[in-house]
Amino acid sequence: MTTTVTALLVSHEGSRWLPAVLDGLQSQTRPVDRVVAVDTGSKDDSADLVQQRFGEWLVGGEVVRADQRSSFGEAVNAALWSLPDESADDEWVWLLHDDSNPAPDALEQMLEISALNPTADILGPKLREWPSLRRLLEVGVTISGTGRRETGLERGEYDQGQHDRVHDVLAVNTAGMLVRRSVVERLGFDRRLPLYGNDIDFGWRAARADHRALVVPDAVVFHAEAAHRGVRESRLAGHHPRRAERAAAHNTLLVNCSAAALPFQLVRLFLGSLIRAFGMLLVRAPGEALDELAGLGRAYLHPLRIISGRRSRRRTSTLRAREVRHLLAPPWVPYRHGLDFVGDLAAAVINQASDISAARRARADAARAAAIDTGPVAAEAQNLPADTGLVVRLLTSRLVWLITALTVLALVAARGLYGAGMLSGGGLLPAPSTSMDWWRLYVDDWHPMGVGSSVPTAPYVLPLALAGSVLLGKAWLVVDLLFLLAVPLCALGAYRFLARLTSSPVTSLWGALAYAVLPVALGAVQQGRLGTVAAAVLLPWLAHSAIFLGSSYSDDRRTRAAWRTAMWLGLVVAFVPLAWVMALVVGVVAVVARVRSGRGRHVGEVLVPLIGSLFLLLPWTLSTWSHRGLSSWLFEAGLPAPAITEPLSRLDVLFGRQGAGAPALLTIGLLVAAVAALLRPDTRRDVLKAWVVVLVGLGVTVTLAGGRYSLPNAPTDQPLWLGFPLLVVQAAGITAAAIAGTGIRRRLSTSSFGWRQPFGVLVVLVAALTPVVVAGWWVWEGTAGAVDRRPVASVPTYMSDAAKDDPVNGSLVVRGSRATGFEYVVLRQPGIRLGDDSVEPSAADQAGLTSYVTDLVTAPDPRVVAGLAQTGVAYVYAPAPADIGLVGNLDSVSGVSSASAVRPGARAWQLDAKPTDDKMLLAVDQARPWLLAAQGLAVLVVLVLAAPSRGERR
Repeated sequence: MTTTVTALLVSHEGSRWLPAVLDGLQSQTRPVDRVVAVDTGSKDDSADLVQQRFGEWLVGGEVVRADQRSSFGEAVNAALWSLPDESADDEWVWLLHDDSNPAPDALEQMLEISALNPTADILGPKLREWPSLRRLLEVGVTISGTGRRETGLERGEYDQGQHDRVHDVLAVNTAGMLVRRSVVERLGFDRRLPLYGNDIDFGWRAARADHRALVVPDAVVFHAEAAHRGVRESRLAGHHPRRAERAAAHNTLLVNCSAAALPFQLVRLFLGSLIRAFGMLLVRAPGEALDELAGLGRAYLHPLRIISGRRSRRRTSTLRAREVRHLLAPPWVPYRHGLDFVGDLAAAVINQASDISAARRARADAARAAAIDTGPVAAEAQNLPADTGLVVRLLTSRLVWLITALTVLALVAARGLYGAGMLSGGGLLPAPSTSMDWWRLYVDDWHPMGVGSSVPTAPYVLPLALAGSVLLGKAWLVVDLLFLLAVPLCALGAYRFLARLTSSPVTSLWGALAYAVLPVALGAVQQGRLGTVAAAVLLPWLAHSAIFLGSSYSDDRRTRAAWRTAMWLGLVVAFVPLAWVMALVVGVVAVVARVRSGRGRHVGEVLVPLIGSLFLLLPWTLSTWSHRGLSSWLFEAGLPAPAITEPLSRLDVLFGRQGAGAPALLTIGLLVAAVAALLRPDTRRDVLKAWVVVLVGLGVTVTLAGGRYSLPNAPTDQPLWLGFPLLVVQAAGITAAAIAGTGIRRRLSTSSFGWRQPFGVLVVLVAALTPVVVAGWWVWEGTAGAVDRRPVASVPTYMSDAAKDDPVNGSLVVRGSRATGFEYVVLRQPGIRLGDDSVEPSAADQAGLTSYVTDLVTAPDPRVVAGLAQTGVAYVYAPAPADIGLVGNLDSVSGVSSASAVRPGARAWQLDAKPTDDKMLLAVDQARPWLLAAQGLAVLVVLVLAAPSRGERR
């Protein structure tokens, strides 16, 4: 039997590799019988090199010329058409790329295996990396259910003969593929696959056509993978080879999978691509994420191409899909890769944290070495390594001991807040049943509150929903952790900020403790001031990010810090919108200072947080102006609680307290330390920067104190709780004192004795004792105040169930008496929960309902009852103690029947008329979905740009 081998060489801009490839082809121990070469529009001398080397061997005497837009399949088909009719009994075609160099015995080894396995129609070599020559690339190839090219090899694995076994595979690479001419002419290559994926697609179709593929590891081809690695540009792949690879992978899966698996595969590839793109964004690879999504779009936007491909494959298939399934990658392989990715990411984070920790210890060791001369030590002790085990580091960590101690004190101070029910009271509403209630509240464009509302949800609901989801949907746990553990949470962030700023563990500990007690010293925790408490936890992380905006850091680090600062500022502003106004003033000062010092080109790093945070707060940033106006930028998260919002005196501003906080004398030490910090000349420049923030906080506090401001959903003007600006004043003062206090002992000890020593010692003692005294007062008094743990049921269960079935079945809850005045709310859910207050309709929108309620408590008539029914009211409920006059009015008016109130002292009535939504406001905010999409995009962009820089990988 005569065996003929035709070498089919495809070239495109390959003059860099072709000389070695042609040498390899000519040095074969079993020479090829003829050569057919096709060039796809190379602008270099690729075609001339082949023509000069193989002129007389070339079929037709010359290189076949194809257009540069020709796909790989079209190029191969053009070369096959130039071949004469088959003349041998056993004719083979050996496919080679212009960057694939065969070992001298590659062809001989494959032909030997073909003789031993006459049923084999396709054979492939072992591919090794070129130019390293030792790393394995492929020993056969298959594809996973997510379109990943699977080789079964570890990345960078060296060839040590561990895979040298002839075995069946789904496909072999076209760089070195030896295939029977009859098979390749019958099946052909898919011209719809421009450059990538031809080998897997051809192998899959061959397997379905009952053709066997073997890999021959003794045959070696060295492959440069020029197109895949981006070394060579091609019009078919453009500048995004990964995008073309993913499009080809999607197409290959969709046209070759079974009909039964196609719907599942469509959904799986779509969702899998979204997840991969998101994962790539998390590791700051936006280019690869875009390629993933673009590759998905290329495949899914051409359904006719998929239908045509599946039809053509049905014509050549003789085996069912499940009969070749064993050649595909196992179904668990994609999930293993996902776990590997997560493991690699976790390892990288741990390594980075370890490096940071090691650098911090090195700085601390250097500082101690500079400060203390330990004198001579024994020779055997000089080289003893420091014990840096995890347990030892935890036990010797000052921060761990501080957080542990404060957590214990917090649990003791909260002794009156344990038991059944939810935390509420003062400015705090009870948490909803699950975090899903927060998600619904945030994304809905209409809210069943009062007469109906399309008011934009306050931005703080989103971080609460995210936190609740992390805690397995337990919304109440978010509130409990935030209020009961506010002190240790504040200490954690403050220590990290001050440790970076001062590099002094002792000063950082003092500053962390002093800052940690501020939320309770201000009375924010006791009064349920959600905005101030949450902002207090977040503020140190914002300040820590802002440190890296300084000119001493690299451009890359400053840029990442700017976006990270935008993220933290957005979170703080979500809870306290007034924080953005204060940040704007500080930003203007920073911009002016940079311009005056000749660093005007760096002002963008200051503007990014200010502008970026506004995009992160969409849709609220734009929509709130048309609903609440300026007032939405003044009031923080939570209820205004005017009954417990005391007016600020000058002493309150000076000592940083408002409401039920610590006595003014207990915080005097922080004021003394902040003022004394200005006296140290060598740190005065940095101290003055902190004092700029102090003055901004004082200016905002003094400007807004004493005024009353309107809220659209409140009948009267409300006083402002100014706990946050006071918190900023105190925090900046602590920062100034910490800066000046760093190294103060050494400075005083090296100065000649005078007034500075006793004065400095006195200031240090007063400052050191202040947070300790405040902490003692906090533990003694306890955390309880206006906030308490209480049951949250507002109306009988049957009323809330009726509203759950249909929001039109609202319950009008009327509280108060003729002497003290009445207040009302219409509930269309179990009760008003945290976040609901931000979407209450305005007093103007509810003017009609207010008029009905006024008439109801004074002189009701059937017209009032009918109006209530048309406003979506099915029940009226008066909590205990129900006003006698109100009870008499409702018992006597027609159209109302008594109902079960369940609780002693309460009364309930049901309206006889069927409730309708005739007088409800049902309009929705049409722009909200688009603004939510813009916010989601902004969050992704900020997360990507704030992430650590990352080198390109392939």
